Amino acid sequence: MISIRRQLTRELLGSCLVLLGGGLAAVFFAARDEVVEQFDDALRAKVMAVSTLTEQQGSRVTIDNSNQFMRAFSGKDPQDFFELWDSAGHVLARSESLNGADLPWHPGNEMRPKFHYLSLPNGRPGRATALNFKPEVNDEGDTPQSPNLEVQLVVASDRADLDEALTELLTIAGACGILLLIATWWVVPRVLKRGLQPLERLGEQAARIDAHSLTERFPVASLPAELQPICGRLNDLLARLEQSFERERRFSADLAHELRTPLSELRSQAECALKWPESREPAADRDTLAIATQMEAIVTNLLALARGEQGRLASSLQPVALPAVVEEAWLRCAARAEARQLRTRFTLAPITAQADPALLRSILGNLFDNAADYTPPGGEVTVDTLLENSEAILRIANTTDNLEPADLPKLFDRFWRKEAARTGGKNFGLGLSIARTFAGVMGWTLAATLDDQRRLVFTLRGPSVTS
Repeated sequence: MISIRRQLTRELLGSCLVLLGGGLAAVFFAARDEVVEQFDDALRAKVMAVSTLTEQQGSRVTIDNSNQFMRAFSGKDPQDFFELWDSAGHVLARSESLNGADLPWHPGNEMRPKFHYLSLPNGRPGRATALNFKPEVNDEGDTPQSPNLEVQLVVASDRADLDEALTELLTIAGACGILLLIATWWVVPRVLKRGLQPLERLGEQAARIDAHSLTERFPVASLPAELQPICGRLNDLLARLEQSFERERRFSADLAHELRTPLSELRSQAECALKWPESREPAADRDTLAIATQMEAIVTNLLALARGEQGRLASSLQPVALPAVVEEAWLRCAARAEARQLRTRFTLAPITAQADPALLRSILGNLFDNAADYTPPGGEVTVDTLLENSEAILRIANTTDNLEPADLPKLFDRFWRKEAARTGGKNFGLGLSIARTFAGVMGWTLAATLDDQRRLVFTLRGPSVTS
């Protein structure tokens, strides 16, 4: 299982180690260069000092060994050495500390000191610098002036102290690296644990939420900025889940209410038939059949809704003449509309739509049933079809006297009716839910609005067939 904490720990430790290693390496090399530069500065001073004590007398080049500075190049345990050559490589002078041995000679024309490592004649490691120069000419008396000779001077020093200093510096850097590594290994997991505590608390709170605590919300304001968008979306999800669960609870209660009345009637019919079998009348059987038919209609509608919402309801789209289907669907409701003295007005443009004929008839039947049953007596029902941007549009409007804008989102809820008391009868509050579900199956849309005249307007939109 992927763990954010372990992944962050590995990445942070790796990053810290790289940064610490790079930082310590940079410090070590900078300090090493500084120590070596100081050593080279001392060598440069020595080679320049020896060069100033070198002079040319005639064809001879000598070094003034009487200077106190030259004592550093002699003694029992010397640290400094020098040797002087002419341009042909002939030794002109050497320090007493060499005891007759030679330093490496490299012909060249270094006019500035050049540094290099070497092994001293006594076998110890050293560092040397070479300088090519022309010594000062000292012509005295009648000695004829000689040409100014070019010589090479090499000065070397024992670098044991330098190596010791570099080793000590490397040891300090390594010890600091180990200590920093241990400290980083100890600190990073604890810092991560503390930093991830809000996420852990969020997970614990989410684990406590179940179907009975959907009203809880995550405290967005008190969380870090990085978690606030996530918690905001989680709160939105909880709100939708709460609404869904509430709809399901309401649906269960509504379904139980709808079935309770016919079941009670069936029970009464059965009890009467058992108690007075000799007085059984044909009307009782007709009532029983009507009750069973009503319950079957409820179950059939619920199954159709379930299949539509689960995508298991197939549709066969084909060109359909919209005016003909509208007129056919209205015939079922015409008698009821006439009995309630409803005025009707049809404006049907010759439009061919791409639809499933059976589903479209069911949609129109439910919409017309709603208009015929809920339009106030003496009200008006208008039906219009038009073509707009290659869309076939059907509008069914009817006058209403008790709907408010807040009721519109509830119109398509299962078992919802405006009346506070349920009236029973043939209207179960499922027709509009079925109509919207069937419209979605065909790829159509169904919406409800209230116009300026407070008429309820259902608008059905779907693709038209272009000629």
